[in-house]
Amino acid sequence: MRRRGCWAVTKSRASELPRAAVVGAGRMGHGIALELARGGYEVSIYDVQRGRARQAITEAEQDAADLIAAGVIEEDDVETIVARIGAVPSIQAAVDGVEVVFEAVAEDLDIKREVFAQLDQYTRVDTLLLSNTSSIGITEIAVSCRYPERVALAHWILPPHLIPVVEVAPGEQTAESTIVAARKLLESLGKWPIVLRCELPGYLINRLQFALLREAMELVGQGVASATEIDRAVRGSIARRMPVLGLFGQADTAGLDVYQQIFRYLAPDLNRGTASPAVLDEAIQSGRTGATSGHGFYPWSPDDVSSTLHRRNAELIRLLRVDRFG
Repeated sequence: MRRRGCWAVTKSRASELPRAAVVGAGRMGHGIALELARGGYEVSIYDVQRGRARQAITEAEQDAADLIAAGVIEEDDVETIVARIGAVPSIQAAVDGVEVVFEAVAEDLDIKREVFAQLDQYTRVDTLLLSNTSSIGITEIAVSCRYPERVALAHWILPPHLIPVVEVAPGEQTAESTIVAARKLLESLGKWPIVLRCELPGYLINRLQFALLREAMELVGQGVASATEIDRAVRGSIARRMPVLGLFGQADTAGLDVYQQIFRYLAPDLNRGTASPAVLDEAIQSGRTGATSGHGFYPWSPDDVSSTLHRRNAELIRLLRVDRFG
């Protein structure tokens, strides 16, 4: 029998469900593990930090409350789903015999290469090895692997149990069959895999996000508007249209001829800097690293962080219900 937080699955139980592993039990790992378990996988989760994998199972159970609120799962199903997740004491134990591994360790190339070298050694040659990196090239990560053709990007977006999109991209040696298999697996979990044709710095989501953020930070630095004013402007305008129209849908409905005229006038004046924005550098140098430090562009108390994340999740739950029920 399996006890929550430990790995003691009988052979008959393990054979009933496909098996997956999550390596790295930080901010992303517990949400990825929950989605795999919800999709019918037995999931082993491992983290180099002692006790972290067990804590991730508790966090996955807490995440399940959001899915209940969204109408995605029933409350009676939570125990069954969470019971499919087990914490294991070693990376070798985590990945033994699994069909797919999702890596979610620190965004550090050396660490990822070391992890993938172990994954390459300890898994079957047909096991999918998928990295959650948001910026590092898959080709660079797969250098440590004997079989780089089975390594690909599967970049989940925080919080992974509430955001449907997962970016998928190949490295230079990734087999097309790996991309097809990753897409099908994610679709089976109810996610929206966005398959890129090639790897590139930041991939898709971060390139879009950071292009907007770079311009916003430049405007703050120039004294055009405060961070508060810019956030209010975004929340009350483009952020309200995006859930319905996206970017290209908005351009089509507004008129591409209008957008061309605006681009001709505006594009030469948009920020083209190749360094991080000055206001960001100044914040870091002064110790204002964001919510975890108590101050970034805003002051943050623990209550502020909690209430903000609650509001964020409530809105994501609402949108998830719209996706599910219309």
